Amino acid sequence: MATVTPRANNESLPPTIGAVRLTLGNRILLSFGVLFVLMLVTAGVSYERLRAINSEAVSIERDSLPGVYLAASLRGTVNETFMALQQATFVDTDPDAVQRDFARIAELMKDVDGLTADYQATMFRDDDRGRFTTFRTSYDRYVPLLNDAMQKGRASHDEAVAAYARALPVWTEVVRNANTLVQENRKFADQSAKLIRNSVQDTEVVLAVALAIVLLSALGLGYGLFRSITRPMARLVEVHDVMRTGNLTRRLDLRRRDEFGTLETGFNRMADELTELVSRAQQSSLQVTTSVAEIAATSREQQATANETAATTTEIGATSREIFATSRDLLRTMNEVAGVAEQSATLAGVSQSGLTRMGETMRSVMDAAGSVNAKLAILNEKALNINQVVATITKVADQTNLLSLNAAIEAEKAGEYGRGFAVVATEIRRLADQTAVATYDIEQTVKEIQSAVSAGVMGMDKFSEEVRRGMLDVQQVGGQLSQIIAEVQTLAPRFQMVNEGMQTQANGAEQITQALSQLSEAAQQTAESLRQSSQAIDDLTLVANQLRTSVSRFKVDA
Repeated sequence: MATVTPRANNESLPPTIGAVRLTLGNRILLSFGVLFVLMLVTAGVSYERLRAINSEAVSIERDSLPGVYLAASLRGTVNETFMALQQATFVDTDPDAVQRDFARIAELMKDVDGLTADYQATMFRDDDRGRFTTFRTSYDRYVPLLNDAMQKGRASHDEAVAAYARALPVWTEVVRNANTLVQENRKFADQSAKLIRNSVQDTEVVLAVALAIVLLSALGLGYGLFRSITRPMARLVEVHDVMRTGNLTRRLDLRRRDEFGTLETGFNRMADELTELVSRAQQSSLQVTTSVAEIAATSREQQATANETAATTTEIGATSREIFATSRDLLRTMNEVAGVAEQSATLAGVSQSGLTRMGETMRSVMDAAGSVNAKLAILNEKALNINQVVATITKVADQTNLLSLNAAIEAEKAGEYGRGFAVVATEIRRLADQTAVATYDIEQTVKEIQSAVSAGVMGMDKFSEEVRRGMLDVQQVGGQLSQIIAEVQTLAPRFQMVNEGMQTQANGAEQITQALSQLSEAAQQTAESLRQSSQAIDDLTLVANQLRTSVSRFKVDA
């Protein structure tokens, strides 16, 4: 059993918070929790700053900007009323134009009332309300003077000028108060915009600081989490690399109370069990190797004996098969000899009958040859007769040719009257020439026939002599065949006795061969089984050696 390496004392256990163990999961949750809290604080601060910015923006939207616009509109409208009054008082002399100016002033006064009501709706500050009250008071004093100037303008120009002079200072005051409203609203809008810019800058600083804190916290927590994972993993890989080389004496010593502690316990326990298993395997491999060597030696001896038995059986079987084959060949040969003898006797009988028929046939041939000779003699006589007829035809043709020549001469003498007869004479002479040529050919052919007939007669004479000699030979052969048939018939019973003896010997040899074949097959099966056993033992020896080689590379403590 392997001993476990003592744990190092220079490492401290991982920290704990109360009774909670800082496992990897708890560390990850704690890291994310800290980052979440920092992000939540950052989000809260950013929300407050953005809410203040939004309040200032709403103030600008609802108070400052509408106030500036409405105050400027009030100032412009009041100026337009006074300018219309100037137009009606000093410029326009036409009553209709003056009435149009007064109507314009009335519309502008209605616009001022509407703008005043709109401006009151945008007032949210007390100072703005005070300034608007001052503007409203001066405007209320300006309105009666404006109405009075319009009434005087309808009555008399001088009175209109006097009323204009009374309204001028009040108008100036109204315009001054309107300018104050415009300037104060613009000033407030500028202040609000400045506050928004300052708030945005402060928010940017807060967000930058918060982001830096979050990033630093994330880096710190990430580095701590990275170290808490990579350091034990590095030690685990180091011990694994050592054990991979076959050294099973190293153990993990992480001194952790988290998942790596559980992994350490399981890994060391597995290493202890593996060490024990390898130790047992080393001992077992030696025992297996020794036992396998003994079994292999015994198996080889049995295989050698079985091989010798199989070889001997094979040799005996081969000899027995040769005896059986020889007996079978002799039996087949004797059967063939008996068959040949029977066939010889049969053929001899058939040959004797054939020789008898051949003698009769040859006598018939001799008779036919005599008849042929007689026919050839008649043919020779007919050829002589043909020669005589041909000679006669030749003479007639010569006479005809001579007569046609004489006729041609006479026709020539007759002149014009004998020309037709000359043509007939010429044709007769031509036919006579052809007849002479044909008779010559017939004469030559008849001569050839006579020569052939003479040769045929001589050949038939020789053939008749040969047939006569053949008849004598056939008679001699017939006598010899009769003697052969008698001798062959006496050999048949002897062949039968030899066949029976050879059949008995062949049956015995076949039985011996079958028995030896079965014995040889059994011996071969035994040898094959022993060979397979030897092969299996060799494989087992190889496996045992491989096992011993494999486990020998492991280093374990005794």
